[in-house]
Amino acid sequence: MSSVARKIESGDDVLQSGPVTSRQPSKLLPALFKAIDTGRRLTVLEIGSALPETVDYFSQYKCRLHFVDLFQEGFVREQQKGMAEKELTGAFQEKFSFPADTRIDICLLWDFICYLDDPALRAFNTALGPWIHPRTRVHGFGVHHLAIRLDNIQYGVVSDDTFSIRQRRSRQLPYHPHSQIEMHEMMNNFDFERGLLLPEGKLEMLLKPRV
Repeated sequence: MSSVARKIESGDDVLQSGPVTSRQPSKLLPALFKAIDTGRRLTVLEIGSALPETVDYFSQYKCRLHFVDLFQEGFVREQQKGMAEKELTGAFQEKFSFPADTRIDICLLWDFICYLDDPALRAFNTALGPWIHPRTRVHGFGVHHLAIRLDNIQYGVVSDDTFSIRQRRSRQLPYHPHSQIEMHEMMNNFDFERGLLLPEGKLEMLLKPRV
C-alpha cells in the first residue's frame, strides 16, 4: 500500500487541472517500472500535483509518494529570471526538505525542465542531487529541436504503459527548451539512458545517475 508522504500545492490539486482529455501510450514507462523491486519500499518523487490516477496506480506498490508541485511555485513562475543561481538552488532545496534518509527510486519530471532557464536548470540539478542513488531512474520530456512548442498540459500515470493527459487551468510557464547537449551539461548528475522521439516533436527520456 502506498502512502502520500508529502504534498506541496497551491490550492486543490484537481482544480489546478481540467478533466482527463486523453491517454497517451508510452514505450519507456514499462522500462521504468520493470526495474522496481517489489520486495522493498519504493520512494517516488513527482514534480507536480497529486492526481488521483497516479495515486491509484502506485497503490499497488509498497511505496512512499512525494508530490512537489514546482509548477505553481512563485520563484519558478515569476522570479527565476531575477534570481541568482545560488538563490534558486536554495529555493529548490527548501522544497526538497525530505527526511534525511530519503533516497528517490523513481522521479517523474514530466516536462518541468522545459520551463527552467539555464541557471534554474543547474540549480534544480544541484538541489535534486543529494536525494538520488545509483539505481534512481528519472522520466521526463524534452524537445527534439528548440522550435517545438509544448502544450500546457499535466500528465498522470494510468498504467505501466499509459499516461493521462489533462489541460492545466493555470497560465503556462515561460518556455525555456534545451537541447540534449545543454541538458547533458547542465543536469550533470544524470546521463541519458534511453530516449524516444514522439510524433509531435517531444522527446521522451529516461535518465540515470551519472557515474
